[in-house]
Amino acid sequence: MEIVLPEIVSIGVFNAQNIAQNKNLTKKRTTTMFEIEIPIENGGVSYINSDGIAVEPSFVICAKPGQTRQTRLPFKCYYIHFILNSGVLYDTLMNMQSFVKTDRFDKYKEMFERMHRYFETAVEADEIILQSLVMELIYTLSKDSQRLKKREQIKTNNYEVIERAIKYIKGNLTSDLSLNTVSLYAGMSPIHFHNCFKTATARTLHQYVEEQRIKKAANMLITTDATLTEVAYECGFSSQSYFSYAFKRKMSVTPREYAKRVFGRYEKEI
Repeated sequence: MEIVLPEIVSIGVFNAQNIAQNKNLTKKRTTTMFEIEIPIENGGVSYINSDGIAVEPSFVICAKPGQTRQTRLPFKCYYIHFILNSGVLYDTLMNMQSFVKTDRFDKYKEMFERMHRYFETAVEADEIILQSLVMELIYTLSKDSQRLKKREQIKTNNYEVIERAIKYIKGNLTSDLSLNTVSLYAGMSPIHFHNCFKTATARTLHQYVEEQRIKKAANMLITTDATLTEVAYECGFSSQSYFSYAFKRKMSVTPREYAKRVFGRYEKEI
């Protein structure tokens, strides 16, 4: 494992307002080195290639050589720019997200302030401390990046589980689709499944299941000769009376009125 130390170009505080010339968007530019920044205050938007994020101190920005950057003002940050072309530190940074979520702003702020202080001195021995602080910065950023990737992976896996659960629901509307049953199928605890499902669909499981059953019922009412009792059974409702109640609550008309309105509209169009 080869550790190549970066060639530090500059460290300090940057305020985009000073170079914007009364514009609210900086010119696009292509980076030639690593640029690590942490916003000091809420403000505009930082763009790296096709990605953009609202500027706030809870994100660390990590731009790599060859990327395109642009910033919507206001934007004020601590920054460090350095050249690094190989080694484990280079590989670590190249595999990192452009925007890393963190809850350790104070820690980053302290590191940047110390790096700036040692960078400004002409004492040769301070270079050792400065390089150690840069490695600490990369290490801390790498840990936050790994945690972010892990959370994103968990989120992705959860959405895949929810997609499978939705397919199961649509294919089994006449079956028991209680929270316990569907969460067991999904391989999650009922509480965790409920939270993931609501996040993904903006509905509770009960609301979603009922919507799908009513959707199927509405289709049956206008495409089959099934009785209301048969429709209620085929769509998984516990009784005809509850089916009629749920249908009217959702559609604002009873099942019979719905069918009459649809058929009446079709008859007028013929």
